[in-house]
Amino acid sequence: MDIYLKRAILHIIDREAGDPVYSQVELDLTTEYIRDYLTKKIQKLSTAQTKTGVLIDKSTIGQLAKVAESDFTQFSEHFVARWYDIYHQSEDAPSADVFIILYEMDTEMYAAFLKVNYTDAYTHFVEADESGIQNKLIINRAILGGKTQKADEGLTLNLSSLAYELIEKKYSFSGEKGFYFSTKVIESQPVPSLEENVKVIKRVAEKIGQKFEAPSYDIVADVKEAVFDTIEETGQIDAKEIAEKVFKDNITAQMAFQEEVVEKGFVDRAPMLREVKEISEKKYGKQKLKLSNGIELIVPLDVYRNTDLIEFVNNPDGTISVTIKNVDEVINRL
Repeated sequence: MDIYLKRAILHIIDREAGDPVYSQVELDLTTEYIRDYLTKKIQKLSTAQTKTGVLIDKSTIGQLAKVAESDFTQFSEHFVARWYDIYHQSEDAPSADVFIILYEMDTEMYAAFLKVNYTDAYTHFVEADESGIQNKLIINRAILGGKTQKADEGLTLNLSSLAYELIEKKYSFSGEKGFYFSTKVIESQPVPSLEENVKVIKRVAEKIGQKFEAPSYDIVADVKEAVFDTIEETGQIDAKEIAEKVFKDNITAQMAFQEEVVEKGFVDRAPMLREVKEISEKKYGKQKLKLSNGIELIVPLDVYRNTDLIEFVNNPDGTISVTIKNVDEVINRL
């Protein structure tokens, strides 16, 4: 995806110092490292853990979105003030820097909220006095994560449709840990993330598989393959298709699976991220196997189902033999 940054501003959230320090001047987007840092952070928000949804037009953030382009600085300050009013009530939410960004992608205008927590890092400090120059080792407690790390929390918002993508964390409020960004800041109930939906599918499939005495490793492999295939075909996860691919001709198991995943919180044919196919290929395009003897295997899906290349044999004593076939070369990497 091509992201064209239009405007950006940085606000400081130091829990030790008190209220946020709002910048009155925007970041200089002609500086290459600033553009690169912010662009990478936005791209990193699209993950298997990202939730999706659409804001209600009359919500606080929905109303603020209307002035994001015309009055960007005020929009950024009001957005952060709204967020901080809730965030500072947490007992364990850390200090951070917050970036508010206006950008264009696929001819659509977006606003992004990126929260990057501080980390400790060691550096040098040069001090000169009557004794001479002294090079000291000090701790800087307000270092930001690099551009390759995703923001600790973040929101991207389409300013016209109000569709959003969200990464949020749980923090403690009055002794209870929970999500706050979706429920209190943007007042929205997002669709479960791809990872959350797949976890439900996996747990339910394993449970039902046990009733029909199907090997757990085979069920998990079938689930990963079914998830990968349905996303490749439709860009969504369809419970009916998953059931048919995992439990094949067992209609009873298919029906039980479809009923139970809904009970456990699975959202059928949920709207997905635009990068969902790329994410699915990285996360579910390979089978990762750990054998009881310590051997670990990473097997591409097309290889996993090819008995000319790999075969699983159930032995009479209850053990399983894994045979890897037709290998031309073995490369041992340090």
